[in-house]
Amino acid sequence: MERQDVQAGSEASIEALSSVLDSSASAEPTDDAQDRLLWIVDPIDGTTNFQAGLPMCAVSIGVVLVSKDKDVPSEVVVGVIYNPILNEITSAVKGKGSYLNGNRIHVTEGGNAEIELSDALINVGFPAVKDSTLQAASRAVGALATKVRGLRMIASASQVMCWVAQGKLSAYVSWDLNSWDVAAGMLIVEESCGHVTDFDGQRASISSRDLIVTCPEGMCIQEESPLARKILRVLSENDCLEY
Repeated sequence: MERQDVQAGSEASIEALSSVLDSSASAEPTDDAQDRLLWIVDPIDGTTNFQAGLPMCAVSIGVVLVSKDKDVPSEVVVGVIYNPILNEITSAVKGKGSYLNGNRIHVTEGGNAEIELSDALINVGFPAVKDSTLQAASRAVGALATKVRGLRMIASASQVMCWVAQGKLSAYVSWDLNSWDVAAGMLIVEESCGHVTDFDGQRASISSRDLIVTCPEGMCIQEESPLARKILRVLSENDCLEY
């Protein structure tokens, strides 16, 4: 098993992920070719919170299946997020549902009901590393604040995605996220019948960096998230998508 430690930062994250996915996509198929498992680990997501003793931090482990068939997209097949302060383990296996401390996370069946934007509790990421992302997030806060039930700004993507999967938060939106921030959370949310959408309104992939995360709303069979669509419209109208 090859191990690769990755430096902090957007560029390092993009380069490390691309080096694995691109090498698999460009490799010529052979009779002995095999699928590969890519482990994406963040030992402390929410480092500043951890240093301050705040309970909004977690260990995040995502396992990505990189197919030997270059036409098959890579996808997360296992996700585990552990908050040692709250003693909570949120986990999911592809096609098997999501669990909190061993108990299935049950989705509220609400028919075709949709969450109204005015009823939504949304966590907004505040990526202060770059001035451009900080400005985009600031515009989003101003645009959403008077349209929703409430905004939160919890700086631990994996933990926030767990709370979205559990229905404690209606949605999460953030910019320029790294794969180690979201790999496990993407599967956990989707296995709770939630949606992880990019800023183009499409289902996000492991390489996506700008996300709108929602869960749950209405029936599990919905192909898209009405709430994500409403959030995306507000962000687009207020110049919050580009940075």
